[in-house]
Amino acid sequence: MVVALLFLSFKASYWEFDKESRETVYNSIAKIFNSSTCNVERIDDTFYSISEHDSIIGYLSVTDVPSKFHQFDYYIVFDAKTEILKIEVLNYRENYGAEICNKNWLKQFVRLPTENYAKYNRMVDGISGATLSANNLKQDVFRLSKLLKSHISAKR
Repeated sequence: MVVALLFLSFKASYWEFDKESRETVYNSIAKIFNSSTCNVERIDDTFYSISEHDSIIGYLSVTDVPSKFHQFDYYIVFDAKTEILKIEVLNYRENYGAEICNKNWLKQFVRLPTENYAKYNRMVDGISGATLSANNLKQDVFRLSKLLKSHISAKR
């Protein structure tokens, strides 16, 4: 019982336990920031800081959003100025709509301004056959961008 309580008292995301997801995220961070010495540290339940030599060079969020019947997992990497650098789907669990995992479709989010939802929403193309997943991802990326910006500005 004590071991179970101790285990539950330390929060860790599923992706930290899944070797393949963890490797995907860390390899992506190393490639984006051109460094193999980046540290990833939890800030809160939503974000991680990415630092090198004691200075923050970016942020990471690994989360899930609903598709039609299940959830799908994705991660988003931001630079230190909270601009989107990369989005990648880690686990898509539906039989249909896997087009959402297409790297070319996900590239449209890179450095996309997220100040105004209506403008942002018009800039992101939809996907026929993955409408729910695409819309949920668009909304969640916007939400995370706003949340990170408010988190950063509150620290200053």
